[in-house]
Amino acid sequence: MVSALWGAPLIRVCLAYFASGFNTAAVDHEADGSTNNGIFQISSRRWCRNLTPNVPNMCRLYCSDLLNPNLKDTVICAMKIAQEPQGLGYWEAWRHHCQGKDLTDWVDGCDF
Repeated sequence: MVSALWGAPLIRVCLAYFASGFNTAAVDHEADGSTNNGIFQISSRRWCRNLTPNVPNMCRLYCSDLLNPNLKDTVICAMKIAQEPQGLGYWEAWRHHCQGKDLTDWVDGCDF
């Protein structure tokens, strides 16, 4: 079900807007030294390699790779996150702004 949800364009559009304002180069610095990176604000605590040693790096990439306007690596990493038990709930932006909402306006007029 999670991968099916992730496949819906409206899910990705809502999440990208509320996570980063569609900014592929967005980096949010946390008090603990970790960063949230790219259009989906993927955390260096678990998902990508930053300057902090001994992080899990579950997506097996550098956090700077998530800042590329070519979203291939970012989407692959986000799909891995969405397949985790917490699913899309990993993203605070999803929980507060997208989950359970009618998202059809986000893609109104788009031809998929």
